[in-house]
Amino acid sequence: MNPCPRCCNPVEETDNYCRHCGRSLKPGTGFLFSHTGIILMAFVLGPFALPFVWLSKTIGTTAKWIYTGLLVLVGIYFVVVCYHAFLMIHDTAQMMLGGGF
Repeated sequence: MNPCPRCCNPVEETDNYCRHCGRSLKPGTGFLFSHTGIILMAFVLGPFALPFVWLSKTIGTTAKWIYTGLLVLVGIYFVVVCYHAFLMIHDTAQMMLGGGF
C-alpha cells in the first residue's frame, strides 16, 4: 500500500483514484485530461490548452490531432479579430484627433 500524494491515506497500487480525496493517481488521467476537461479548458484558455491535449492518456491520437487543429484555428481566428479591432480603434483615433470628417 502506497500513500496518496494529496491526503497521505493508504491506497492500493491498482487504484486509479484515491478512495479518500478522489485525486487521480496516474498522471494524465484526471478530469483535465478527459474530453470534457479539454473542451472546457479550450473555452477558457484557447490554444494554451494544447499541452493538456497531448499529455492526456485517456484520449486517442486521432482525437488529439482533431483538438490540435481546432485549437490552432481558434487561435488564428482570435489573432485576426484582435488585429481588425486594433485597426478599427486606430482609424477611429486618427479620425478624432485629425478632425477628418
